[in-house]
Parts: sequence; structure tokens; C-alpha cells
Amino acid sequence: MRSIVIRLHRAADLAATMKAMRLWLDDHRCQPHRFACDPIAGWNVIHIDFNEDNKADAFKTRFGGSEEKSIHGTMSKVCWWRLMAEEIRTEAEDFSSASAKHTMLYAAQTLDRMARDMERRLEKS
Repeated sequence: MRSIVIRLHRAADLAATMKAMRLWLDDHRCQPHRFACDPIAGWNVIHIDFNEDNKADAFKTRFGGSEEKSIHGTMSKVCWWRLMAEEIRTEAEDFSSASAKHTMLYAAQTLDRMARDMERRLEKS
């Protein structure tokens, strides 16, 4: 998935820009995965997520903007996996069944491994 971010100064005509974008998307038969506008410190920040690279490239060429890396969302997943692994380990301590405890600890190890692998991939990119 590709994310394009366009920053418009608040003084810019947001309605006209959004209308032009919607017409472009319709003309190119493109349904973005996400289309959102956030007001941030004097700017309107428009986020458009595309499932198709060629559509993202064409949109970026037409409207400008920059690529947004999805590292924040990915790191949120990594943190969530680590948190869940710790919760599973804590729960497993109270299990009296050795096989149930083993299964829970294996699930925690799997979540830790997923987090570690994702961190390695992010370091490489």
C-alpha cells in the first residue's frame, strides 16, 4: 500500500482541492483505501492510501505531495505483539496444566518472534 500526503496551508481553498481530487479519482476509476483530511497547526494534511502503485504515482504527479512511510503503524503492531506476549506469559504462570502452560508460552514466543522479525525488516528498509 502506498500513502500520499499533501499539505495545504489553511488559506488554500480546501473545498476546491478536495473536489479536484475527487474528480481525478472518479476519472481514473480509483477507489483509495483511505482518504482523510486532518487539520494540523495551520495546515490541512490530506492522506490518501492507494492499493495500486500506478494510481499512487499518477495521483502524486497530478497533485504533488510526498510519500508517507507506514512505519508508525507498523511499530504500533510490534509494540502490541510484545505487550500481548507479556500478557500471555503472565497468564500462563497461573495455569496448573503443564500442556496448557506450554501452549501459552509457545504463543508468547511466536509473538516475540514476529515483533523481532518486523523490527529487522524495518531496519533494513
